[in-house]
Amino acid sequence: MSEKVYRDELSALALLNDRSQAIEVSHEGIASEIQLIRAQLLGLGATVDSFPDSANFVVTEVSVAIHPTASVDIDDIYAHARGKFPNARLKDILDDNDFEAIDGRVAKRLEAFNAKYSLDGWDYAIAGCSGLLAGALDVLFVRPPPKPTASWDTPVDGAFNKWIQDALNKWLPKDLSKKLSEACKIGAPDSSVWSDLIGAPEKVLNPTNHRLRSLAHDPILGFFYGVYDMIHGTCTVVVNGEVRQIPSTKGPTEGNLFQLLGRMLGHLLSDVNAPSAKGNRGMGLPAPFMGLLRMFEHININGMSFGKQIEWMYVNGYDFRQFLVTSVPAVIMEVIMRVFYIVKQVAVNGASFADAFMDTLPGRMSPRFRIMLALAYGTSSAVNAGKMYVTQNLLNLNYASWMGLFWNGAHAIKWTAYGRHMKFWNEVELQELKDLMDYSQKLDTLAERAKKL
Repeated sequence: MSEKVYRDELSALALLNDRSQAIEVSHEGIASEIQLIRAQLLGLGATVDSFPDSANFVVTEVSVAIHPTASVDIDDIYAHARGKFPNARLKDILDDNDFEAIDGRVAKRLEAFNAKYSLDGWDYAIAGCSGLLAGALDVLFVRPPPKPTASWDTPVDGAFNKWIQDALNKWLPKDLSKKLSEACKIGAPDSSVWSDLIGAPEKVLNPTNHRLRSLAHDPILGFFYGVYDMIHGTCTVVVNGEVRQIPSTKGPTEGNLFQLLGRMLGHLLSDVNAPSAKGNRGMGLPAPFMGLLRMFEHININGMSFGKQIEWMYVNGYDFRQFLVTSVPAVIMEVIMRVFYIVKQVAVNGASFADAFMDTLPGRMSPRFRIMLALAYGTSSAVNAGKMYVTQNLLNLNYASWMGLFWNGAHAIKWTAYGRHMKFWNEVELQELKDLMDYSQKLDTLAERAKKL
């Protein structure tokens, strides 16, 4: 709405308010006169019996002509309003009682809003206890990954480590990984030595780290960068903190978009649990976004760049398999949180099961449950930080927990700093518009009744 239109409407409302007050004053005068006449008539009632029976009362019929009101153009109304109220403000339309009524309505809606979205004691207890449980599971049942030189089927330490190893060895055995690798070659994005790239810095890739450095091998980003690189015959790597697409001698890969996506999926699956050329455990796919974190390689931590620390973790066995291991406590935590949250909402707040369940779904998650997740992941990450400090081993990092803290924490901060206020005032606006529509319908109903009368 432009400033001129806004001013015109304020002036028109001020004019309407002024006229309505004048009508109200005149109606009060008429009502007073009617009351006076009524009192006089009641006083005359005492002398009615003295009237002669033969008194004749003549009632003369008076015809009244009804003339329709002349229509007025809206522009004339605005012009008249601007002339009488050139600088109209809200105080020209509303009085103190109106402002008090508005404040009361807003206060009630704020109370209902806080009841819906603010955390109560039960929420804090559920989030805190669930986070502590996840931290305890991480301490008790998660161990650092074995070295890439370990035998492919050597039993690993840690209950959750063993679960993941058994599941991957069952669903992605050596022969299946080999078949997928042969059937789903991706060409340029799978360049493993820097000499495969045209104009690339020396030693930007090698067979040991190429899956980390080539973003086409990221379990999530790979579906974008991998397809892009296959189409353009490039290899996307992080060089000196920058993401670069470097041409490859292997050239583009033929196929339509769906074929390339299918080929990318098959290639990523082939690398998850593939043994090395010597039959050892080797290094599989990196954890999600792990290669992208090398963009912060200029940040020094304890005398070593952040990028080098990420690469040290990867070449020492911290790959996608270890990420799945660290995800087990997080999955257990989120399931337990959802169960207790739904039970609490139904039993304590009187919510329906369907509404409480919808609050926990990723696509429609309530900000209230999102903040609970941030608190739970913060608690489990704090426990994991203590575990790394005590063991002095970076390989004890619970990648899934810290990634969950970053993701849910970012949403929680956004909600607290910005989204909460926008959501509240949007709801206030919608409710006010609904009330106006109700009033408009009531006025229409009264108008119809007036016509019939």
